[in-house]
Amino acid sequence: MREVGTLEPVPGVEPTAAHLARLRDQAATTRPRMVIRAAYNAGRPAEWFAAETRVPVVVLPFTVGGSERAVDIAGLFDDTVERLLKAAQ
Repeated sequence: MREVGTLEPVPGVEPTAAHLARLRDQAATTRPRMVIRAAYNAGRPAEWFAAETRVPVVVLPFTVGGSERAVDIAGLFDDTVERLLKAAQ
C-alpha cells in the first residue's frame, strides 16, 4: 500500500471543500484503490470523496473492541486485513 493523499490536511481538522476538490482532481492521475478511515473519524469527507471518485471507503477498527470481530489483538488484525483485502478486490 502507498498513501496518495490525506483527507485531513491537519490531523483532527476537517478538510475544506477546496482541499477535497484538489484530492478529487489528483485522483484522476494517482488512481487510489480505496479510502481508509478510522471509525472515530468523521465519515462525511470520505463518503463525499468516494462518491466523486468511485473509490470504496474502508472503515478500520482503531483498537481492540473497535468492531465486533476485534475482541482481542488477533481479532483486530484479522478484521483489519480482511477489510483491506475485500476493498482491494
